[in-house]
Amino acid sequence: MKNIAIIGAGQLGSRHLQAMAKVEDEIMLYIVDPSEKALQISKERFKEVNTLGKDLICLNRIADLPKELEFVVISTNSKQRFDVLKDLMFHAKVKFLLLEKFLFPTVQEFKQATQILEATNTHAYVNCARRMWPAYQKLKSFLDTSTKVTLEVTGVNWNLASNSIHFLNLLLYLMNEKNAILDTAMLDNELLENKRPGYIEISGTLKAITPKQHKLILTSKKVGNEPIVISIKSVTQNLEIREAEQVIFINGEKQEFKMHYQSNLTDKIYGQLQEVGECSLVSYKESAKEHLMLLEAFNEFLGDREGAIT
Repeated sequence: MKNIAIIGAGQLGSRHLQAMAKVEDEIMLYIVDPSEKALQISKERFKEVNTLGKDLICLNRIADLPKELEFVVISTNSKQRFDVLKDLMFHAKVKFLLLEKFLFPTVQEFKQATQILEATNTHAYVNCARRMWPAYQKLKSFLDTSTKVTLEVTGVNWNLASNSIHFLNLLLYLMNEKNAILDTAMLDNELLENKRPGYIEISGTLKAITPKQHKLILTSKKVGNEPIVISIKSVTQNLEIREAEQVIFINGEKQEFKMHYQSNLTDKIYGQLQEVGECSLVSYKESAKEHLMLLEAFNEFLGDREGAIT
């Protein structure tokens, strides 16, 4: 029986757990969090969907996990993530690892994490999940990237600092590119409070451009009630995606665009890893480069001001 662990029993961790309850293989599930309250919430959410009768073991410490783990999800906040990773890799042999974004708050932690993952030969991925959605996979198949494409995201208070990695990753995935230059000149200078203490948020507009001149424009406004809209435009195509409504307009024609919640994704990620030894998510190595593009741009924007991204 293979051992599966989820470290971090918060909102997202409990959704990963719900997804893993759907895995038909025989697995032993562990969830780790120092908070008994968080563990209790996860346990209740697990019971809601545990139709296969899987066992769940709740732990407060990584040190109590088995020494061999087939698949681990680290869904803590970014400030905790490196210490959790280090403790986990010191304690157990992990075959497949899934990390939540924003990976780490410092450049040094990226370097150290990369060394640890390489030394332990762990196959690590980062949960920029849109590339797992069949709707985006289909979009990629018919998207015309022979001319310059602009991907624009607009909305109100959608946590640009925290979520920009999702859309930078999406742009690079759709355009088959690896690099981009970031422009923070249009970000609002005033920092916003994050719902998590010790973290910051940012409003305004962040821009990026790839070597092939494809563009990303991310705008988060401070006030209003506009839904998040994703537009992808070129001289040959005009697409508008409204994920919350699960629709896409292709040159004005309305079609279904199904979104996938985490509670219906992690089991599929695990299934791919078991079947072929890899999954559709971005690898840690590739995602670390994308994260560092953003982190260095945000650090330059912040200057002497303190603040971490979660």
